[in-house]
Amino acid sequence: MNETTIIDCKDKHCIIGAGPSGLAQARALLALDLPFDVFERHKDIGGLWDIENPGTPVYEHTHFVSSRTESGFMGLPFPPGADFPRRDEILAYLHNFADAYDLKKYIYFSSAVEKVEPKDGYWLVKVNSQTRIYRSVICASGMHWNPSYPEIPGTFTGWQRHSKDYFGADEFKNQRVLIVGAGNSGCDIATEAARNAKAAYISMRRGYHFLPKVIFGKPADIYERENEWMPFRFRQWVFGHMLTALLGDLTRYGLQKPQHRILETQPILNSEILSCFAHGDLHAKPDIERLDGSMVHFVDGSSIEVDQIIFATGYKAEFPYLDSEHIEWAGHGVGHYMTCFSRKHPNLFTLGFYEGNAAVFPHLELFASMVACYLFSQKQKTGQDLALLEIARNEHGDLRGPIHMIDSPRHTYYCDWLTFRKRVRKLYRQLGWPMPVAEDFATLKANPDTQMQIATRHV
Repeated sequence: MNETTIIDCKDKHCIIGAGPSGLAQARALLALDLPFDVFERHKDIGGLWDIENPGTPVYEHTHFVSSRTESGFMGLPFPPGADFPRRDEILAYLHNFADAYDLKKYIYFSSAVEKVEPKDGYWLVKVNSQTRIYRSVICASGMHWNPSYPEIPGTFTGWQRHSKDYFGADEFKNQRVLIVGAGNSGCDIATEAARNAKAAYISMRRGYHFLPKVIFGKPADIYERENEWMPFRFRQWVFGHMLTALLGDLTRYGLQKPQHRILETQPILNSEILSCFAHGDLHAKPDIERLDGSMVHFVDGSSIEVDQIIFATGYKAEFPYLDSEHIEWAGHGVGHYMTCFSRKHPNLFTLGFYEGNAAVFPHLELFASMVACYLFSQKQKTGQDLALLEIARNEHGDLRGPIHMIDSPRHTYYCDWLTFRKRVRKLYRQLGWPMPVAEDFATLKANPDTQMQIATRHV
């Protein structure tokens, strides 16, 4: 990196990305009166939730799989509406969030970070043809931009793409479509294909458990929260038997029998896909063996002819501005302490690079709060930051808790919400930090002295 002209920002922190992770981190730093800059490569906030951003994985009818009630940031709930917010409502909420705390004035838009590298305990950041030096770098650039493709022998002559390049159901008209992958996006897109395509198929490597989005009249995540008092194994047993009683044997639809128990993979929350199978509008297929022109051959010996294939096969974390050697990798994600604290570099953080089984925004908020507390402790020289680094060096357990997740790259860096919250509370007790509360943020936008009031709680 060219060091001839370096702008001194050693008292500030650099946040890369102004999507949900970056905004959560910006508010957390603002609450503790820690100076920062945010660099966003797109022209506005929102990250992947702005469908106009090139490369976003969001499609026309994307909704949260988590409920409106559970999905908001602390101190700023989602406005009233349907149980599961649409993509445009989510983007509007993020704009409201940024405006509520006047965060946009800290953001440099259309500013793609080109290079980040450590130097003498600080970080050089090359952006906008400048080189700036910061006290820390918080990577909040998102992990759903770099698509993961399976390796399949043969050649397909039709239209093939990753689900990140899918926009809307009109692309399915008069088409025979195969969806590969049964995550939440894959199942959503498969139901759209079932309703709009000439023929629709979905290929799954293994059997899955499908959970309804609404259970006993409540969004599934609210039902789950109300029953989190149950020991995990008992809750797993209850859910398993409840689904079996309600849905019966799903192999009658041509689906494979799951070889894992319920809740041992990323939850598939979809209330429509089984209806599509039952009506014959969607057909289940096993793993692909090979491709041959317009023909797709499967491991069970069957084959179909299709016009297009959509690979809903997930994403791999990437940091195009940071050399790979600076990251501790785990599967398709990162293996940093609590998924965000680097063990190699004390002031390098990766926010939002995880998979989890609950609403994303409350997760991001707690990650951001931990990072802010650490940096505040470092500034005040209280020693709590050094204590956290020592904990990080000695603790290499994951956040999956009691869940025996299946062996896959996606589940290597998985975060069980209950396990995560318990570990956060324990960490805060160990370090003497006050847990964040809604009151910290509810008055931040209205009372300029609030920053000092919140900071005082941490001294």
